[in-house]
Amino acid sequence: MTVANAQGLGSRSISAFLWGGGGAFLRLFMQTAAQIVLARLLGPEQYGLFAISVIVMSFSAFFSDIGMAYGLIQRQQLDSSHIRFVFGWQLVLGVLVASALVLLASPLAEFFREPRLQAILFALAPLAFLQALSAVSLNLLKRELNFKALQIGQTLGYFVGYVCLGIPLALNGWGVWSLVMAWAAQSVVTFVLLYRAARHPLRPLWRHPDAASMGRFGGTVLATNLTNWFIGNVDRTVVARTLDSASIGLYANAYNLVGTLSNTVLGFMQPVLYSACAKVQEDPQRIRKAYLLLMAGVALALMPVFFSMAAVADTLVLGLYGAQWAGAAAVLQPLALAMPVSLLWGISTPVLWNTGRAGTEFMLQLPMLALWLIGALLASQVSLAALAWTMLGLFVFRTLVFTRLAIRQIGVGWTDCARALRGGLVLSACTAAAGWAADQALASAVPGHALRLVAVIAACALGALATLRLIPRLFPADLAAIAQAGLRRLPAPAGRVSGWLLAPQLKGL
Repeated sequence: MTVANAQGLGSRSISAFLWGGGGAFLRLFMQTAAQIVLARLLGPEQYGLFAISVIVMSFSAFFSDIGMAYGLIQRQQLDSSHIRFVFGWQLVLGVLVASALVLLASPLAEFFREPRLQAILFALAPLAFLQALSAVSLNLLKRELNFKALQIGQTLGYFVGYVCLGIPLALNGWGVWSLVMAWAAQSVVTFVLLYRAARHPLRPLWRHPDAASMGRFGGTVLATNLTNWFIGNVDRTVVARTLDSASIGLYANAYNLVGTLSNTVLGFMQPVLYSACAKVQEDPQRIRKAYLLLMAGVALALMPVFFSMAAVADTLVLGLYGAQWAGAAAVLQPLALAMPVSLLWGISTPVLWNTGRAGTEFMLQLPMLALWLIGALLASQVSLAALAWTMLGLFVFRTLVFTRLAIRQIGVGWTDCARALRGGLVLSACTAAAGWAADQALASAVPGHALRLVAVIAACALGALATLRLIPRLFPADLAAIAQAGLRRLPAPAGRVSGWLLAPQLKGL
Protein backbone atom coordinates (compact mmCIF):
# COMPACT_ATOMS: atom_id res chain seq x y z
CA MET A 1 0.00 0.00 0.00
CA THR A 2 1.41 3.40 -1.00
CA VAL A 3 1.78 6.29 1.43
CA ALA A 4 -0.94 8.23 -0.40
CA ASN A 5 -3.33 5.29 -0.26
CA ALA A 6 -2.58 4.73 3.42
CA GLN A 7 -3.21 8.39 4.19
CA GLY A 8 -6.43 8.29 2.17
CA LEU A 9 -7.61 5.20 4.03
CA GLY A 10 -6.77 6.81 7.35
CA SER A 11 -8.70 9.95 6.42
CA ARG A 12 -11.70 7.95 5.24
CA SER A 13 -11.60 5.77 8.36
CA ILE A 14 -11.63 8.84 10.62
CA SER A 15 -14.41 10.40 8.55
CA ALA A 16 -16.38 7.15 8.70
CA PHE A 17 -15.86 6.95 12.44
CA LEU A 18 -17.02 10.54 12.93
CA TRP A 19 -20.06 10.10 10.69
CA GLY A 20 -20.78 6.71 12.18
CA GLY A 21 -20.43 8.06 15.69
CA GLY A 22 -22.35 11.28 15.06
CA GLY A 23 -25.23 9.58 13.29
CA ALA A 24 -25.30 6.70 15.74
CA PHE A 25 -25.48 9.01 18.74
CA LEU A 26 -28.20 11.12 17.14
CA ARG A 27 -30.20 7.93 16.58
CA LEU A 28 -29.31 6.79 20.08
CA PHE A 29 -30.77 9.97 21.56
CA MET A 30 -33.92 9.49 19.51
CA GLN A 31 -34.17 5.80 20.38
CA THR A 32 -33.72 6.41 24.09
CA ALA A 33 -36.30 9.20 24.16
CA ALA A 34 -38.82 7.16 22.15
CA GLN A 35 -38.15 4.07 24.28
CA ILE A 36 -38.81 6.01 27.49
CA VAL A 37 -42.07 7.46 26.15
CA LEU A 38 -43.28 4.12 24.80
CA ALA A 39 -42.32 2.25 27.98
CA ARG A 40 -44.26 4.74 30.09
CA LEU A 41 -47.29 4.49 27.78
CA LEU A 42 -47.32 0.70 27.39
CA GLY A 43 -46.04 -0.66 30.71
CA PRO A 44 -44.02 -3.85 31.35
CA GLU A 45 -46.63 -6.36 30.10
CA GLN A 46 -47.15 -4.92 26.60
CA TYR A 47 -43.48 -4.04 26.30
CA GLY A 48 -42.56 -7.58 27.30
CA LEU A 49 -44.83 -9.08 24.64
CA PHE A 50 -43.02 -7.09 21.98
CA ALA A 51 -39.66 -8.11 23.47
CA ILE A 52 -40.51 -11.75 22.79
CA SER A 53 -41.17 -10.99 19.12
CA VAL A 54 -37.84 -9.14 18.95
CA ILE A 55 -36.08 -12.29 20.17
CA VAL A 56 -37.64 -14.32 17.34
CA MET A 57 -37.06 -11.70 14.64
CA SER A 58 -33.45 -11.03 15.63
CA PHE A 59 -32.76 -14.76 15.41
CA SER A 60 -34.38 -15.02 11.97
CA ALA A 61 -32.33 -12.04 10.77
CA PHE A 62 -29.18 -14.18 10.69
CA PHE A 63 -30.79 -16.50 8.17
CA SER A 64 -31.89 -13.52 6.08
CA ASP A 65 -28.17 -12.88 5.58
CA ILE A 66 -26.12 -16.04 6.10
CA GLY A 67 -22.93 -14.00 5.86
CA MET A 68 -22.45 -13.77 2.09
CA ALA A 69 -23.60 -10.15 2.01
CA TYR A 70 -21.23 -9.36 4.87
CA GLY A 71 -18.48 -10.86 2.74
CA LEU A 72 -18.88 -7.95 0.31
CA ILE A 73 -16.93 -5.88 2.83
CA GLN A 74 -14.11 -8.38 3.13
CA ARG A 75 -13.34 -9.06 -0.55
CA GLN A 76 -10.24 -7.33 -1.88
CA GLN A 77 -11.59 -7.38 -5.47
CA LEU A 78 -15.30 -6.84 -6.08
CA ASP A 79 -17.27 -6.50 -9.32
CA SER A 80 -20.94 -6.46 -10.32
CA SER A 81 -21.07 -10.25 -10.73
CA HIS A 82 -20.29 -10.73 -7.03
CA ILE A 83 -23.03 -8.27 -6.11
CA ARG A 84 -25.59 -9.92 -8.42
CA PHE A 85 -24.72 -13.36 -7.04
CA VAL A 86 -25.14 -12.23 -3.44
CA PHE A 87 -28.37 -10.37 -4.25
CA GLY A 88 -29.84 -13.44 -5.95
CA TRP A 89 -29.28 -15.63 -2.94
CA GLN A 90 -30.54 -12.88 -0.63
CA LEU A 91 -33.84 -13.07 -2.54
CA VAL A 92 -34.04 -16.80 -1.92
CA LEU A 93 -33.14 -16.47 1.73
CA GLY A 94 -35.68 -13.71 2.27
CA VAL A 95 -38.52 -15.82 0.88
CA LEU A 96 -37.47 -18.87 2.90
CA VAL A 97 -37.12 -17.03 6.20
CA ALA A 98 -40.39 -15.11 5.81
CA SER A 99 -42.20 -18.35 4.98
CA ALA A 100 -40.63 -20.14 7.92
CA LEU A 101 -41.80 -17.41 10.30
CA VAL A 102 -45.37 -17.79 9.09
CA LEU A 103 -45.27 -21.59 9.40
CA LEU A 104 -43.61 -21.54 12.82
CA ALA A 105 -45.67 -18.70 14.32
CA SER A 106 -48.05 -21.05 16.12
CA PRO A 107 -45.36 -23.41 17.56
CA LEU A 108 -43.32 -20.40 18.70
CA ALA A 109 -46.36 -18.92 20.42
CA GLU A 110 -46.81 -22.24 22.25
CA PHE A 111 -43.10 -22.41 23.16
CA PHE A 112 -43.20 -18.97 24.78
CA ARG A 113 -46.66 -19.68 26.23
CA GLU A 114 -47.94 -16.45 24.72
CA PRO A 115 -50.82 -16.97 22.20
CA ARG A 116 -50.80 -13.30 21.16
CA LEU A 117 -47.35 -13.80 19.67
CA GLN A 118 -48.71 -15.68 16.64
CA ALA A 119 -50.50 -12.69 15.12
CA ILE A 120 -47.49 -10.45 15.74
CA LEU A 121 -45.15 -12.85 13.92
CA PHE A 122 -47.57 -13.04 10.98
CA ALA A 123 -47.37 -9.26 10.72
CA LEU A 124 -43.58 -9.10 11.07
CA ALA A 125 -42.72 -11.98 8.71
CA PRO A 126 -42.54 -9.78 5.54
CA LEU A 127 -39.87 -7.68 7.25
CA ALA A 128 -37.52 -10.68 7.14
CA PHE A 129 -37.74 -10.58 3.33
CA LEU A 130 -37.11 -6.83 3.31
CA GLN A 131 -34.16 -7.25 5.63
CA ALA A 132 -32.61 -9.83 3.31
CA LEU A 133 -32.89 -7.46 0.33
CA SER A 134 -31.41 -4.50 2.19
CA ALA A 135 -28.30 -6.47 3.24
CA VAL A 136 -26.55 -5.82 -0.09
CA SER A 137 -26.86 -2.02 0.01
CA LEU A 138 -26.06 -1.99 3.72
CA ASN A 139 -22.77 -3.85 3.31
CA LEU A 140 -21.75 -1.98 0.17
CA LEU A 141 -22.01 1.25 2.13
CA LYS A 142 -19.92 -0.26 4.93
CA ARG A 143 -17.33 -1.44 2.42
CA GLU A 144 -16.89 2.08 1.09
CA LEU A 145 -16.92 3.51 4.63
CA ASN A 146 -19.91 5.63 3.55
CA PHE A 147 -21.31 5.95 7.04
CA LYS A 148 -22.84 9.31 6.21
CA ALA A 149 -25.45 7.73 3.93
CA LEU A 150 -25.82 4.74 6.24
CA GLN A 151 -26.53 6.84 9.31
CA ILE A 152 -28.90 9.16 7.46
CA GLY A 153 -30.93 6.19 6.22
CA GLN A 154 -31.09 4.44 9.58
CA THR A 155 -31.79 7.62 11.55
CA LEU A 156 -34.60 8.79 9.27
CA GLY A 157 -36.06 5.30 9.27
CA TYR A 158 -36.21 5.23 13.06
CA PHE A 159 -37.64 8.75 13.22
CA VAL A 160 -40.47 7.97 10.81
CA GLY A 161 -41.22 4.59 12.37
CA TYR A 162 -41.11 5.22 16.09
CA VAL A 163 -41.43 8.97 16.57
CA CYS A 164 -43.89 9.81 13.79
CA LEU A 165 -45.93 6.59 13.93
CA GLY A 166 -45.22 4.48 17.02
CA ILE A 167 -45.74 7.12 19.72
CA PRO A 168 -49.01 8.52 18.21
CA LEU A 169 -50.40 4.97 17.90
CA ALA A 170 -49.45 4.19 21.52
CA LEU A 171 -51.17 7.38 22.66
CA ASN A 172 -54.29 6.20 20.85
CA GLY A 173 -54.38 2.84 22.63
CA TRP A 174 -52.83 0.51 20.04
CA GLY A 175 -50.73 -1.23 22.69
CA VAL A 176 -48.11 -3.64 21.37
CA TRP A 177 -49.29 -3.03 17.79
CA SER A 178 -47.92 0.51 17.95
CA LEU A 179 -44.45 -1.05 18.21
CA VAL A 180 -45.17 -3.54 15.42
CA MET A 181 -46.30 -0.81 13.04
CA ALA A 182 -43.34 1.37 14.01
CA TRP A 183 -40.90 -1.44 13.22
CA ALA A 184 -42.53 -2.05 9.84
CA ALA A 185 -42.40 1.63 8.88
CA GLN A 186 -38.77 1.91 9.99
CA SER A 187 -37.78 -1.09 7.88
CA VAL A 188 -39.44 0.20 4.72
CA VAL A 189 -38.01 3.73 4.96
CA THR A 190 -34.51 2.47 5.78
CA PHE A 191 -34.58 -0.02 2.89
CA VAL A 192 -35.53 2.68 0.38
CA LEU A 193 -32.90 5.15 1.60
CA LEU A 194 -30.07 2.61 1.72
CA TYR A 195 -30.77 1.36 -1.78
CA ARG A 196 -30.94 4.93 -3.04
CA ALA A 197 -27.48 5.56 -1.57
CA ALA A 198 -25.94 2.30 -2.83
CA ARG A 199 -27.73 1.28 -6.00
CA HIS A 200 -26.75 -2.12 -7.31
CA PRO A 201 -27.87 -4.47 -10.11
CA LEU A 202 -31.24 -6.10 -9.41
CA ARG A 203 -30.81 -8.93 -11.90
CA PRO A 204 -29.82 -11.99 -9.85
CA LEU A 205 -26.96 -14.30 -10.73
CA TRP A 206 -27.22 -17.88 -9.52
CA ARG A 207 -23.71 -19.16 -10.25
CA HIS A 208 -20.30 -17.63 -9.73
CA PRO A 209 -16.68 -18.89 -9.91
CA ASP A 210 -16.10 -17.60 -6.38
CA ALA A 211 -19.26 -19.23 -4.99
CA ALA A 212 -17.32 -21.80 -2.94
CA SER A 213 -15.09 -19.26 -1.18
CA MET A 214 -18.00 -16.87 -0.63
CA GLY A 215 -20.06 -19.73 0.77
CA ARG A 216 -17.30 -20.83 3.14
CA PHE A 217 -16.84 -17.31 4.44
CA GLY A 218 -20.60 -16.86 4.75
CA GLY A 219 -20.92 -20.13 6.64
CA THR A 220 -18.26 -19.09 9.12
CA VAL A 221 -19.90 -15.70 9.62
CA LEU A 222 -23.32 -17.31 10.07
CA ALA A 223 -22.09 -19.87 12.58
CA THR A 224 -20.22 -17.22 14.57
CA ASN A 225 -23.11 -14.76 14.52
CA LEU A 226 -25.62 -17.39 15.54
CA THR A 227 -23.44 -18.39 18.46
CA ASN A 228 -23.09 -14.72 19.44
CA TRP A 229 -26.86 -14.34 19.19
CA PHE A 230 -27.47 -17.26 21.51
CA ILE A 231 -24.97 -15.87 23.99
CA GLY A 232 -26.51 -12.38 23.77
CA ASN A 233 -30.14 -13.53 23.98
CA VAL A 234 -30.21 -16.74 25.98
CA ASP A 235 -30.94 -14.84 29.21
CA ARG A 236 -33.96 -13.04 27.71
CA THR A 237 -35.13 -16.24 26.03
CA VAL A 238 -35.02 -18.10 29.34
CA VAL A 239 -36.97 -15.31 31.06
CA ALA A 240 -39.52 -15.21 28.24
CA ARG A 241 -39.93 -19.00 28.34
CA THR A 242 -40.16 -19.47 32.11
CA LEU A 243 -41.70 -16.24 33.44
CA ASP A 244 -44.55 -13.93 32.43
CA SER A 245 -44.62 -11.03 29.94
CA ALA A 246 -44.21 -8.44 32.70
CA SER A 247 -40.95 -10.07 33.87
CA ILE A 248 -39.45 -10.13 30.40
CA GLY A 249 -40.63 -6.53 30.05
CA LEU A 250 -38.69 -5.48 33.14
CA TYR A 251 -35.58 -7.40 32.12
CA ALA A 252 -35.72 -6.37 28.45
CA ASN A 253 -36.27 -2.70 29.23
CA ALA A 254 -33.27 -2.58 31.57
CA TYR A 255 -31.21 -4.41 28.96
CA ASN A 256 -32.40 -2.08 26.20
CA LEU A 257 -31.58 1.06 28.18
CA VAL A 258 -27.91 0.12 28.38
CA GLY A 259 -27.81 -2.21 25.38
CA THR A 260 -29.06 0.42 22.94
CA LEU A 261 -25.99 2.53 23.62
CA SER A 262 -23.66 -0.47 23.54
CA ASN A 263 -25.14 -1.91 20.34
CA THR A 264 -25.22 1.48 18.66
CA VAL A 265 -21.52 2.00 19.30
CA LEU A 266 -20.65 -1.55 18.32
CA GLY A 267 -22.81 -1.24 15.21
CA PHE A 268 -20.61 1.49 13.73
CA MET A 269 -17.33 0.67 15.47
CA GLN A 270 -17.03 -2.96 14.32
CA PRO A 271 -17.63 -2.29 10.59
CA VAL A 272 -15.22 0.66 10.56
CA LEU A 273 -12.49 -1.42 12.22
CA TYR A 274 -13.30 -4.48 10.11
CA SER A 275 -13.32 -2.57 6.81
CA ALA A 276 -10.17 -0.62 7.67
CA CYS A 277 -8.32 -3.76 8.82
CA ALA A 278 -9.41 -5.62 5.68
CA LYS A 279 -7.58 -3.01 3.61
CA VAL A 280 -4.35 -3.27 5.65
CA GLN A 281 -4.27 -7.00 6.36
CA GLU A 282 -0.52 -7.06 5.59
CA ASP A 283 0.28 -4.20 7.97
CA PRO A 284 -0.08 -5.49 11.56
CA GLN A 285 1.33 -2.27 13.00
CA ARG A 286 -1.68 -0.32 11.74
CA ILE A 287 -4.06 -2.97 13.08
CA ARG A 288 -2.37 -2.80 16.50
CA LYS A 289 -2.69 0.97 16.56
CA ALA A 290 -6.38 0.90 15.57
CA TYR A 291 -7.17 -1.78 18.15
CA LEU A 292 -5.56 0.07 21.06
CA LEU A 293 -7.09 3.38 19.99
CA LEU A 294 -10.56 1.88 20.02
CA MET A 295 -9.90 0.24 23.39
CA ALA A 296 -8.86 3.58 24.86
CA GLY A 297 -11.78 5.36 23.19
CA VAL A 298 -14.30 2.92 24.64
CA ALA A 299 -12.83 3.32 28.10
CA LEU A 300 -12.77 7.13 28.01
CA ALA A 301 -16.01 7.87 26.18
CA LEU A 302 -18.36 5.10 27.30
CA MET A 303 -17.15 3.43 30.46
CA PRO A 304 -17.92 6.54 32.59
CA VAL A 305 -21.50 6.53 31.30
CA PHE A 306 -22.13 2.88 32.18
CA PHE A 307 -20.39 3.08 35.55
CA SER A 308 -22.49 6.11 36.45
CA MET A 309 -25.71 4.37 35.38
CA ALA A 310 -24.85 1.46 37.64
CA ALA A 311 -24.07 3.79 40.55
CA VAL A 312 -27.51 5.47 40.45
CA ALA A 313 -29.65 2.65 39.01
CA ASP A 314 -32.67 3.18 41.29
CA THR A 315 -32.97 6.89 40.63
CA LEU A 316 -32.34 6.36 36.93
CA VAL A 317 -35.17 3.83 36.51
CA LEU A 318 -37.69 5.71 38.66
CA GLY A 319 -36.83 9.06 37.09
CA LEU A 320 -37.10 7.82 33.51
CA TYR A 321 -39.88 5.23 33.64
CA GLY A 322 -41.88 5.73 36.84
CA ALA A 323 -42.87 3.47 39.70
CA GLN A 324 -44.37 0.72 37.51
CA TRP A 325 -40.83 -0.08 36.32
CA ALA A 326 -39.15 -0.08 39.77
CA GLY A 327 -38.27 -3.78 39.50
CA ALA A 328 -35.92 -3.04 36.60
CA ALA A 329 -33.40 -1.20 38.81
CA ALA A 330 -31.90 -4.35 40.34
CA VAL A 331 -31.35 -5.71 36.82
CA LEU A 332 -29.97 -2.49 35.43
CA GLN A 333 -26.97 -2.23 37.76
CA PRO A 334 -25.06 -5.38 36.70
CA LEU A 335 -26.13 -5.05 33.07
CA ALA A 336 -24.75 -1.49 32.93
CA LEU A 337 -21.39 -2.77 34.20
CA ALA A 338 -21.47 -5.54 31.59
CA MET A 339 -21.81 -3.23 28.58
CA PRO A 340 -18.27 -1.72 28.46
CA VAL A 341 -16.91 -5.24 28.96
CA SER A 342 -19.01 -6.40 26.01
CA LEU A 343 -17.70 -3.54 23.87
CA LEU A 344 -14.11 -4.52 24.61
CA TRP A 345 -14.96 -8.03 23.44
CA GLY A 346 -16.62 -6.60 20.32
CA ILE A 347 -13.48 -4.93 19.01
CA SER A 348 -11.63 -8.25 19.08
CA THR A 349 -13.87 -9.80 16.40
CA PRO A 350 -12.72 -7.67 13.42
CA VAL A 351 -9.10 -8.30 14.41
CA LEU A 352 -9.60 -12.07 14.55
CA TRP A 353 -11.46 -12.18 11.26
CA ASN A 354 -8.78 -10.17 9.47
CA THR A 355 -5.95 -12.28 10.86
CA GLY A 356 -7.38 -15.61 9.75
CA ARG A 357 -8.82 -16.68 13.12
CA ALA A 358 -12.56 -16.48 12.39
CA GLY A 359 -12.83 -20.27 12.70
CA THR A 360 -10.98 -20.24 16.01
CA GLU A 361 -13.34 -17.61 17.36
CA PHE A 362 -16.31 -19.76 16.43
CA MET A 363 -14.89 -22.87 18.07
CA LEU A 364 -14.24 -20.96 21.29
CA GLN A 365 -17.78 -19.59 21.27
CA LEU A 366 -19.32 -23.06 21.53
CA PRO A 367 -18.27 -23.77 25.14
CA MET A 368 -19.21 -20.15 25.93
CA LEU A 369 -22.72 -20.89 24.69
CA ALA A 370 -22.98 -23.89 27.03
CA LEU A 371 -21.84 -21.75 29.97
CA TRP A 372 -24.36 -19.04 29.09
CA LEU A 373 -27.24 -21.50 28.89
CA ILE A 374 -26.39 -23.27 32.14
CA GLY A 375 -25.83 -19.97 33.95
CA ALA A 376 -29.10 -18.47 32.69
CA LEU A 377 -31.17 -21.52 33.59
CA LEU A 378 -29.76 -21.74 37.12
CA ALA A 379 -29.74 -18.01 37.92
CA SER A 380 -33.28 -17.41 36.58
CA GLN A 381 -34.57 -19.79 39.26
CA VAL A 382 -33.28 -17.36 41.91
CA SER A 383 -34.28 -13.91 40.63
CA LEU A 384 -33.97 -11.50 37.73
CA ALA A 385 -31.17 -9.70 39.58
CA ALA A 386 -29.25 -12.96 40.06
CA LEU A 387 -29.56 -13.61 36.34
CA ALA A 388 -28.19 -10.15 35.51
CA TRP A 389 -25.18 -10.56 37.86
CA THR A 390 -24.47 -13.96 36.34
CA MET A 391 -24.47 -12.38 32.88
CA LEU A 392 -21.93 -9.79 34.05
CA GLY A 393 -19.57 -12.51 35.24
CA LEU A 394 -19.90 -14.38 31.95
CA PHE A 395 -19.28 -11.21 29.91
CA VAL A 396 -16.05 -10.59 31.84
CA PHE A 397 -14.87 -14.16 31.27
CA ARG A 398 -15.63 -14.10 27.53
CA THR A 399 -13.92 -10.75 27.04
CA LEU A 400 -10.75 -11.94 28.74
CA VAL A 401 -10.62 -15.08 26.59
CA PHE A 402 -11.12 -13.34 23.25
CA THR A 403 -9.00 -10.31 24.08
CA ARG A 404 -6.13 -12.66 24.88
CA LEU A 405 -6.57 -14.39 21.52
CA ALA A 406 -6.77 -11.10 19.59
CA ILE A 407 -3.76 -9.41 21.19
CA ARG A 408 -1.61 -12.49 20.63
CA GLN A 409 -2.48 -12.34 16.93
CA ILE A 410 -1.34 -8.73 16.53
CA GLY A 411 1.54 -8.65 19.02
CA VAL A 412 -0.05 -6.54 21.75
CA GLY A 413 0.61 -7.24 25.43
CA TRP A 414 -1.57 -6.97 28.49
CA THR A 415 0.54 -4.02 29.59
CA ASP A 416 -0.42 -2.17 26.40
CA CYS A 417 -4.09 -2.91 27.08
CA ALA A 418 -3.81 -1.73 30.68
CA ARG A 419 -2.17 1.48 29.49
CA ALA A 420 -4.98 2.04 26.98
CA LEU A 421 -7.67 1.45 29.63
CA ARG A 422 -6.04 3.32 32.51
CA GLY A 423 -7.37 6.80 31.74
CA GLY A 424 -10.91 5.56 31.16
CA LEU A 425 -10.96 3.65 34.45
CA VAL A 426 -9.85 6.73 36.37
CA LEU A 427 -12.41 8.93 34.62
CA SER A 428 -15.15 6.31 35.19
CA ALA A 429 -14.45 5.96 38.89
CA CYS A 430 -14.46 9.74 39.46
CA THR A 431 -17.62 10.29 37.41
CA ALA A 432 -19.57 7.47 39.05
CA ALA A 433 -18.44 8.56 42.52
CA ALA A 434 -19.68 12.11 41.87
CA GLY A 435 -23.07 10.80 40.72
CA TRP A 436 -23.44 8.39 43.64
CA ALA A 437 -22.51 11.07 46.21
CA ALA A 438 -25.02 13.51 44.72
CA ASP A 439 -27.73 10.84 44.65
CA GLN A 440 -27.19 9.99 48.31
CA ALA A 441 -27.08 13.64 49.36
CA LEU A 442 -30.28 14.52 47.50
CA ALA A 443 -32.26 11.39 48.43
CA SER A 444 -34.19 13.16 51.20
CA ALA A 445 -33.78 16.76 50.05
CA VAL A 446 -35.30 16.31 46.57
CA PRO A 447 -38.44 14.14 46.67
CA GLY A 448 -39.13 13.93 42.92
CA HIS A 449 -37.17 11.20 41.15
CA ALA A 450 -37.08 13.03 37.81
CA LEU A 451 -35.73 16.23 39.37
CA ARG A 452 -33.17 14.28 41.40
CA LEU A 453 -32.06 12.47 38.25
CA VAL A 454 -31.40 15.79 36.51
CA ALA A 455 -29.26 16.90 39.46
CA VAL A 456 -27.38 13.58 39.48
CA ILE A 457 -26.65 13.81 35.76
CA ALA A 458 -25.31 17.34 36.31
CA ALA A 459 -23.10 16.05 39.14
CA CYS A 460 -21.73 13.29 36.91
CA ALA A 461 -20.97 15.80 34.17
CA LEU A 462 -19.19 18.11 36.61
CA GLY A 463 -17.24 15.18 38.02
CA ALA A 464 -16.11 14.18 34.54
CA LEU A 465 -15.15 17.76 33.61
CA ALA A 466 -13.20 18.24 36.83
CA THR A 467 -11.34 14.98 36.27
CA LEU A 468 -10.37 15.96 32.73
CA ARG A 469 -9.11 19.34 33.92
CA LEU A 470 -7.32 18.20 37.09
CA ILE A 471 -5.74 14.90 36.06
CA PRO A 472 -3.49 15.25 33.01
CA ARG A 473 -2.62 12.65 30.37
CA LEU A 474 -5.64 10.42 30.73
CA PHE A 475 -5.60 10.18 26.92
CA PRO A 476 -2.97 7.97 25.27
CA ALA A 477 -0.76 9.99 22.91
CA ASP A 478 -2.29 8.65 19.68
CA LEU A 479 -5.83 9.28 20.89
CA ALA A 480 -4.88 12.78 22.06
CA ALA A 481 -3.54 13.53 18.57
CA ILE A 482 -6.83 12.40 17.00
CA ALA A 483 -8.79 14.49 19.51
CA GLN A 484 -6.70 17.52 18.64
CA ALA A 485 -7.36 16.97 14.93
CA GLY A 486 -11.07 16.59 15.65
CA LEU A 487 -11.16 19.91 17.52
CA ARG A 488 -10.10 21.69 14.33
CA ARG A 489 -13.27 20.46 12.63
CA LEU A 490 -15.55 21.97 15.25
CA PRO A 491 -17.12 25.44 14.95
CA ALA A 492 -14.90 28.07 16.54
CA PRO A 493 -16.85 28.57 19.82
CA ALA A 494 -17.19 24.82 20.43
CA GLY A 495 -13.53 24.32 19.49
CA ARG A 496 -12.35 26.90 22.01
CA VAL A 497 -14.42 25.45 24.87
CA SER A 498 -13.42 21.88 24.05
CA GLY A 499 -9.79 22.91 23.64
CA TRP A 500 -9.78 24.51 27.09
CA LEU A 501 -11.43 21.45 28.61
CA LEU A 502 -9.02 18.98 27.01
CA ALA A 503 -5.90 21.12 27.37
CA PRO A 504 -4.38 18.95 30.14
CA GLN A 505 -4.88 15.89 27.92
CA LEU A 506 -3.37 17.48 24.79
CA LYS A 507 -0.36 19.11 26.47
CA GLY A 508 2.92 18.33 24.80
CA LEU A 509 1.52 17.51 21.36
